[in-house]
Formats: sequence, C-alpha cells, structure tokens
Amino acid sequence: MSSTRVRVLTFAAVSVAVGLAASTSHAQAQTEPPTVRDYCLKVAPGKAAEFEAYLRDVAVPLAQARADSGEFAWSVFTRAVIPAGSSARCDYRVAYGYKGLPPEEISKEGLDAALKRAKLTLTADQLIAKRNALVSLVAAEIWYRIDGIGPDVEKGGYARFNHYKVGSGETDEWVRLETTYWKPIMDAWLKAGGKGGWGVYGLAMPGGDSTLYNGVTVDTFPDWNALVRGVPMNDLWPKVHPNTTATETFQRFDKARSLHDVEVSKIVEVVRGK
Repeated sequence: MSSTRVRVLTFAAVSVAVGLAASTSHAQAQTEPPTVRDYCLKVAPGKAAEFEAYLRDVAVPLAQARADSGEFAWSVFTRAVIPAGSSARCDYRVAYGYKGLPPEEISKEGLDAALKRAKLTLTADQLIAKRNALVSLVAAEIWYRIDGIGPDVEKGGYARFNHYKVGSGETDEWVRLETTYWKPIMDAWLKAGGKGGWGVYGLAMPGGDSTLYNGVTVDTFPDWNALVRGVPMNDLWPKVHPNTTATETFQRFDKARSLHDVEVSKIVEVVRGK
C-alpha cells in the first residue's frame, strides 16, 4: 500500500496506534484522537516587532475568545530559537488543539463574530489584511496525538520538535519503540524530579511521498536551563531498561525512521478555554 493511501486512512486507523500506546480500557473509550492544527509562519523582513505587537494585542485576545466559545481546547504560539533568521523554515508556529477531530477552518462570518466577542475593533477582512502584511503562511499541518506524558506547557517554556520520516509500513513499530522505551525513561525522570514533558504525534494531513516528515516527538521544558541539560538518559537507561542497551534500541529506531530536523522554539503565548 502506498504511503499516500496509508495517510488517507490515518484517522480511521488511529485507534490502533492509540491502542499500542495506552491501556485497553482507555483505547476503548477513545473514539476520536486529540488533534492539532499547526501553522508555520514566516515574518516579513523588518516586521518582527510589529508582529509581536499583533500577537499580543490581537491574536491572543482573539484566540482566547474562540477557545472560550469552544472552537478549540487550547492554542500555543511559539517563536523559533534554533534555527532562526533566514535559515529557519518557520519564524513562528501557531497551534490549535482539539479534543477530537479538527473542525473546518473558521469562516469570515465566524471570524467577525469572534472579533466582536474579543472586543476587537476589526472586521475579518481588516484582520486578514493586517496579518498578511506581517507574515506569510509557509505550511499548514494536522497532527493526531498518539501518546504523551508530563504537565501542560506554560508561557516562557521551550519546545523541541523532532521531525521524523517514518518508513513505509514502519508506523506501528515506531510507535511501539517510542512508547515502550522512551516514554518510561521520561516517566522515571519526572518521578525523580525532572521538569518537562513529551508527546508523540503522527501527521494526518498533508500526505504523500513528497512530505518532508510524517511523525514528530515534542519535548517540552519549563526554562532554558532545563532544555540544555535535557533528560539524563545515560543514567536512567540501565535502571529503566536493564535487559537491553540504548545502542541496540536506537538501532531499531533507526530502522523505523530517520530524523529530518530538530527545531527549538520558545513558548511565547498559551491560551486555554474556560
């Protein structure tokens, strides 16, 4: 089966992936996977400060009004740290999280209503024109959450996005490896006082062989020091997995997926619904 067809069937088959990552009772109760709609944005030259003001004064209040009305569960705005500048594909990422499958994108009429609820004196057309003068859309993606551990992210923290190209027919093995080997490492670290979180996601849309990546793990940390210190894997591995070595396990990882890139971003705003 082609990778395109596999991805078309992603939502229908996601209960299989969830079942690999969760208890049987949870998998039976989970009828729809949590999903994320993610926008990769590039700021126009010389517009960085203006866009930051737009985020603070317009985008965040608007997102709060939309979250409070139940359009999505949460929204997170991140700014690229590494890579950054002209080498960065995304200067900002804006993500919207849903408890189930994502709805259709908001219409102009819906946006006008949301702007009124946010008490912003802009029409949808004015907002779109203002936004388009500041940033361009590089990519839009929809992800489904497979598993994760740790607290919700907070403003001021950091996120590390590890994008992978999972081989054809290797999705189940990749998920099994992540949840069997890395998740317990994170669990042990958190129980020992570590600060951070981890999640694994599959790409639902877009699809096809030309996609740059189709899986991602997201490591989150409350501050820069926690990010650069990272998870003490070498100390934890023999305690958590005494019957296998990290080298052997990561050789299996390498057979299932290849690392496309790593992005480090600062979490500049977090919005949650009431």
